[in-house]
Amino acid sequence: MVRCFARGCTILRKMNACVTLFWAVSVAVPLALAQAPPPPAPGGDLSGMYTPDRDLDPGLGTAAGMLVDYGGIPINEASRMYALAWDASRITVRQQQCAGYVPPYMFVAPGNYRIFEDRDAYTQQLKSITVYGQIAEGSHEIFMDGRQHPPPYALHTFPGFSTGKWEGNILTVETTHIKRGWIRAPGVAQSDEATVREHFIRHGDRITIFSVTTDPVYLTEPFAKVQVLLRYTKDPNGWLYACDDGEQIQDKSEDRVPAHQFGENPFLREYSQKRQVPLLGALGGPETTHPEFLAKLKTATDAEALALTRPSNSPHQVSQAKDPNPNDGEIHAWPVQGNVYMLVGDGANMAVQIGPQGAFVVDSGAGKLSDKAIAAIAKLTPRPIQFVVNTSVHADHIGGNLKFHAAGQDPSLFGSFFSNANPGAGTAATLIAHQNVQNRMIAATGPDKIPVDGWPTDTFIRDRRRKFHNGEGIEIFWQPNASTDGDSIVHFRHSDVLVTGDIFDTTRYPFIDLKNGGSVQGEIDALNFILDRTLYEHDEDNGTMIIPGHGRLCNEFEVSEYRDMVVIIRDRIQAMIKKNFTLEQVKAARPTIDYDTRFGANTGPWTTDMFIEAIYTSLKNPPSAKKG
Repeated sequence: MVRCFARGCTILRKMNACVTLFWAVSVAVPLALAQAPPPPAPGGDLSGMYTPDRDLDPGLGTAAGMLVDYGGIPINEASRMYALAWDASRITVRQQQCAGYVPPYMFVAPGNYRIFEDRDAYTQQLKSITVYGQIAEGSHEIFMDGRQHPPPYALHTFPGFSTGKWEGNILTVETTHIKRGWIRAPGVAQSDEATVREHFIRHGDRITIFSVTTDPVYLTEPFAKVQVLLRYTKDPNGWLYACDDGEQIQDKSEDRVPAHQFGENPFLREYSQKRQVPLLGALGGPETTHPEFLAKLKTATDAEALALTRPSNSPHQVSQAKDPNPNDGEIHAWPVQGNVYMLVGDGANMAVQIGPQGAFVVDSGAGKLSDKAIAAIAKLTPRPIQFVVNTSVHADHIGGNLKFHAAGQDPSLFGSFFSNANPGAGTAATLIAHQNVQNRMIAATGPDKIPVDGWPTDTFIRDRRRKFHNGEGIEIFWQPNASTDGDSIVHFRHSDVLVTGDIFDTTRYPFIDLKNGGSVQGEIDALNFILDRTLYEHDEDNGTMIIPGHGRLCNEFEVSEYRDMVVIIRDRIQAMIKKNFTLEQVKAARPTIDYDTRFGANTGPWTTDMFIEAIYTSLKNPPSAKKG
């Protein structure tokens, strides 16, 4: 990598390592062929204890490095705006305090590393190779048994899901399903859509790791880097990393997320002035990776650089994330944890809890694949559907109500006083929702109005509805004025799974449905409500599982990232409202620019402009409804 502007256009030692490595390979291969030795044994051995070589990019390990030093990284505009808005106080947010490390960034951590193999006890075939990092106790397991990567709607983790193969003496590793992490900790993000290819090459007591990160959300092109591990000959006896989050600022509210306003980063020139680098060279981008960039720096003006620190006038970018919904006309069941499964394929995600009693279902989808969804549930349990909770009045959450209701049975009503008034009580599934959902279904008009048999009959009007079913407690919590005024969150307590409905959505900006009572503050309050009920197993991985209204399976880290995003955008728009910006001026200021490549849309039922307008309107005219 050439850092023309930062190091006098000298080639870094990492480039020397690359050149040396590939020179060695190019020379060794012809010599080996000329001597015609017997075929080498497949693979190699990386096992051992290691420490990172600090000669490569000294000062950039872990959270170190100067602020606004993005040169040599092919970031796009969204990434630059994200980084410039990043405030170091963001680390005081609970979910950021113990976040794990993603590949390839995990190799800049300051601790020790252990690499070990797992082999079949009888055949000695290699099953996996694990790279264990002391900091965050990261366990990066590389499967060597030919297994397939999970579907897009499966859980992401900080290590991701990795498969590997030996190519001569080089271990090539492909990693997907990675959480949002860092390329450089002071703000240069690696999105949760990134994939990483790594090549591990061992030469004696040295492992060279050549990695290529592809990130359609935040990078304009693949980003290559080299890292080196040096082998210990003696156990350093330092392998653990205890981390628990805590209140670092006692009076900080949960809906305060530190961030710099666009154009107001107080540390903008810290790196460039101290290192005598033109500001344009410090702001990154694909051009800063090319040697010819040095010539441009000689004539660059300060105005050119400052123009890059604020959103451009170009149109809203759209999400570059892949749709995790299979969209193949089939229903796919995915085990979550405990007794709970996630069903995907028919609009909104559905959840199913199974056990000795009837199936407990959350949401019924859009209704286009209801027969297949009911059949999928029947494969999970022989018991009929007993309860269906609607988390929202939105059509893709209630579209299957009629068929789910008719296919089910609620034996708890047989012979009860309910059957005195309704002889058919119990012969169908019971539909449950907050009273506002039923009210809006009754008031609906037009061809999409659902007949009375698809309306929830078991309703509640205050904060919580609770049941004990299939051996675990289930709580249904009302969230007023979030996406709508009738949203519910369902918590399966023993399985420790939360189903959020449209309050949390990994595929788009939150749908703040003003017509049906939604608001941005209610949305933030609901996201914080979720985070008040979650925990992680280790460094923001695993623990409480979260099924979003749309998108992939998550845990609390993704919800906190979503909450942070909504808070930051709300605060930007609120600041503009205080300056008397009109709605059109707010839209033109592009307050969502650093998140558009992940969540944005310019067409369809919920666009970026609609999201901005919903925030603007609900801030100027907040709803008055409160919890009962």
